[in-house]
Amino acid sequence: MIRRLFISDEQPAFAHQLCLFMMSIYLLADIASGFTVLQLGVDLKISLLYKLPLTMLIFSLVFILDPKYFLALCFMLVALLAGPIIQLASKADLSFFIADFSYVYKILMPISIFIYFGLLAIKWKSFVTIWLERILFSNFVILCFNLFIGALGFGRSSYSLRDGETAGSNGFIYAANELGGTLIVLFSFTLHWCWNHKPRWYFVFSMFTALCGLLVATKTAMLATLILIFLIPLVNERERFFSFTKLKCIMLIPTIVVVTGVIFLITDLLKAIGLYDKFLWVLTDKGILGLIWSGREVFTRDMLVIYIEQFGFLQQFFGVGTAGVAQYLPVKYSAEVDFIDTIVWFGFPGLAICLTFYLLTLLKAAKQFTQPDSKYSPSIFVGGVILLFLAQLSGHIWMSGTLGISLGCFLSLLWVDKRQGR
Repeated sequence: MIRRLFISDEQPAFAHQLCLFMMSIYLLADIASGFTVLQLGVDLKISLLYKLPLTMLIFSLVFILDPKYFLALCFMLVALLAGPIIQLASKADLSFFIADFSYVYKILMPISIFIYFGLLAIKWKSFVTIWLERILFSNFVILCFNLFIGALGFGRSSYSLRDGETAGSNGFIYAANELGGTLIVLFSFTLHWCWNHKPRWYFVFSMFTALCGLLVATKTAMLATLILIFLIPLVNERERFFSFTKLKCIMLIPTIVVVTGVIFLITDLLKAIGLYDKFLWVLTDKGILGLIWSGREVFTRDMLVIYIEQFGFLQQFFGVGTAGVAQYLPVKYSAEVDFIDTIVWFGFPGLAICLTFYLLTLLKAAKQFTQPDSKYSPSIFVGGVILLFLAQLSGHIWMSGTLGISLGCFLSLLWVDKRQGR
C-alpha cells in the first residue's frame, strides 16, 4: 500500500499526482496568507506551511526517481547554508538563520522542480506535458482572480503616496515585486499559447495583459507586459526570427505608434494611475539611476562596502547570511538586487548555483526557440531574458516564494519542448 503511494511502473504514483495538484493551486496559499495579514492583522504563515511540505515532497520524489540528483540538491543546500551556519556558530541570532534557511529553500524550489520534471519526463513525457500546462493555466486563473479582487479595491496597494493616497494593487498577494515576476511568467506562457492556438484573440488578450500591468502599476510590471505583447509573436516565427518578415513590418508600425503615444501622454498616464508626483519627486531627487533602481543603488553601495571592507576571505567566499550584514546595517540588510544579495548572503557557491541554473536554461531556450519543431521555447526565452534583467533591477526573483513554483514549471517546459509528429 505505502509502496503504491510512491512507486508505480504503469503510471505516476499517487504521491506524484498529489505533488502536481498542490503545485496547481499554490497561489491560493499566497492569497490566503496575504488575506490573514491584511484583513485579520495576523500572519498565520499559510504560504510557508503549504510550500515547505511541498518542497520536502519534491525532494523525496527526486530521491525515488534518481538518488544522485537528490544528493546534488543536498550538496547545493549545504553549500548555500555554509555561510549562515558559520554565522550561527559565532553566536548569531537564530531568527537570522531561520530567515536565511527560508531564502535558501526559495532558491532551490525552482531548481528542484526543474530536476523533478526532467526525471519524470523520461518515463511519462505526455503526462508531464499535460500537467505542466495544467499547473500554469490554473495558477494564471488564480492570479487573474487576485488581480480582479485588487481592481475592486480589496487587498494591498502597490504604492502609498502622499495624503493617504495609493496607486496600483497587489490584491491579496503581499509582495508587489514578487507578484510582478509571477505575472511575467504566467502571462508569457498564456500569451504564447493564445498566439499559437487562438491568434484571432491575441489582440484582445494583449489589451487585457496591458491592463493587468497597469493595475499592478509597478515599473517592471507595466514595462514587462508591453515587451511581452510585442515580442511573443516575433519569437514565434522561430526559424525566421532573424529574417525580415511581413510580421515584423506589421509589428513595427504599432510599436512606433505606442512608443510615440507614451512619450506624448506619459504625464497624463502617470497622473491617471496616481504615480506622477512620485515619479517627479524621484526623478528630481534621485536622478535617472534612482528612478530605475528606486533607491536600490544606495542599498547596493552599502552592502558592497561592508562586504569588501569588513569581511575576511572565507566570509566573502561562503557569505555571511543576513546575520553578518545586520551587524553593520541593522535596519536594511538587503540590497533588493539578487546578484548582490546572493553573493553577500551565500557567497560564491550561492551565486554560482543561481547563475549556472538560470543561464543554462536561458541558453537552452535560446538554442531551441529558432527550431521549427519548438513548442514552448519562444515564450521561455522571452520570459527568461526579462526575468534575468528584472532580478538585477528590482530583485525578488531568485529568492521568491510566490514566483518559485511557477518559474520551476515554466522552465520545465524545456523538457517537453519538441512537437509531436513533426
